[in-house]
Amino acid sequence: MLLSLPALMLMACKEQLNVFPTDKQVDGNVIVDAKSAATVLNGVYYRFANSGTDNNDVPSTKWIWMSEVIPSELSGLISNQNPEGLDNFTFNPTSYPVADKWQYGYNLVNAANGFLKNMETVTTIAEQTKRQMQAEGRFLRAFANAELLWYFGQYRDMNSKYGIILRDHFVNTGNISQPRAAVKDVYDAILADLNVAIAGLPALNTKLSYANVWVARLLKARVLMNRGGAGDYAAVISLTDDIMKNSPFQLEGLTKDIFLTKGFQSKEVMMTVQPFPAENYKFQQYQYYNQYVGTPALASLMQNDPRAAWTFQPIVKRGATINAFTKYYSGSSTAVSFTSLSVNGYPFRLTEAWLLQAEAITLSGGDLNKARNLLKEVMTHAGITDFTAVDAASTATDLQLLIVKETMKNFVGENGADWLALRRLPIATLQSMRPALKSVNQLTLPIPRSEFTNNSQVEQNPGF
Repeated sequence: MLLSLPALMLMACKEQLNVFPTDKQVDGNVIVDAKSAATVLNGVYYRFANSGTDNNDVPSTKWIWMSEVIPSELSGLISNQNPEGLDNFTFNPTSYPVADKWQYGYNLVNAANGFLKNMETVTTIAEQTKRQMQAEGRFLRAFANAELLWYFGQYRDMNSKYGIILRDHFVNTGNISQPRAAVKDVYDAILADLNVAIAGLPALNTKLSYANVWVARLLKARVLMNRGGAGDYAAVISLTDDIMKNSPFQLEGLTKDIFLTKGFQSKEVMMTVQPFPAENYKFQQYQYYNQYVGTPALASLMQNDPRAAWTFQPIVKRGATINAFTKYYSGSSTAVSFTSLSVNGYPFRLTEAWLLQAEAITLSGGDLNKARNLLKEVMTHAGITDFTAVDAASTATDLQLLIVKETMKNFVGENGADWLALRRLPIATLQSMRPALKSVNQLTLPIPRSEFTNNSQVEQNPGF
């Protein structure tokens, strides 16, 4: 991952941007000028992409595991060939995906906190540059806290005490033991960070792998959509309307072209996870090993949908038929060969704004015809021409279900929007789509057991 800076500064320190600091470096007194600030902020982006190394020590982004596979396993659309409890809701506080998701969120929060703390007293950076870099740090912290709240907190209940541990300082032995904050307080902190980010981020950054103001607005819309409080749906409509009308991003003519031919060149892509030059980790997991595959539920959801032809491919492997997940892969599904776009990641793209607005209109008692037209436009770009079901959706309940299903099909194995949308449905409808779900407590992951080793004040989620 690279770091955003004005063009001249970026040219001056491009070698430094290849340095990925550890957490200790992030917290140390290492920010003395723009170049060192660039290095540290680069480390925060590094954690956003869930970067590390593959089994051969090749530097790799592992966005696939944290933000593609885990949520889509929970939504029932992707399965792990080595089951770990997400697809059937048998996870527990010792399950490794639970620990991985928790660690990802707090590693990102911790890195952002270290960066922001050390930037406060630096006076050698031009004010505009410093303001933008701090806005990037606040955006990344907001993203991490939102993810943690959506997976580990009772995020739909503003009166709940089961929020997350709201850390605003770099973790050390003196402050690691800390109780959970109330859900309302977590939302207040996330939105405060996003408001600072929106005020300080540029309309376009130097690369799509860095935050821009439109991505911050879309994340704010995502946050408010999932909070669903008084006035939130109206704010979602306003934010997404601004993005759709005034941002430089445009819906791709055919959605499949984003993933199979255009990649980061698509005008729909708002933010990317840029792979390392030599990595092939994501290709290996989806194509070479078929570690993560499409489920029968995905095939059923995609029935009579043109995306079924390229999102997954039924193949026979070890005597069994599996749905190879080919959303990012344009090559042969049997004689697999690496393709450059197969390792790309897409945290934010414009289609989400259209679908969030359609759902917000529907849930707020707005004009269903407008919501239908937004949904139809998205479906048209997916290659769909038959809108009989959309036209027949005469109630808000029926139309929301179609919007959620479209969100799931559009964002399966991408950025977690499928799982968030599914959970916005009434519980009875949700359970009809995910029969393995037996309790509302299973909509929230447990706090991993490892957290209790050093934190005596944390309280476990109900049901675990």
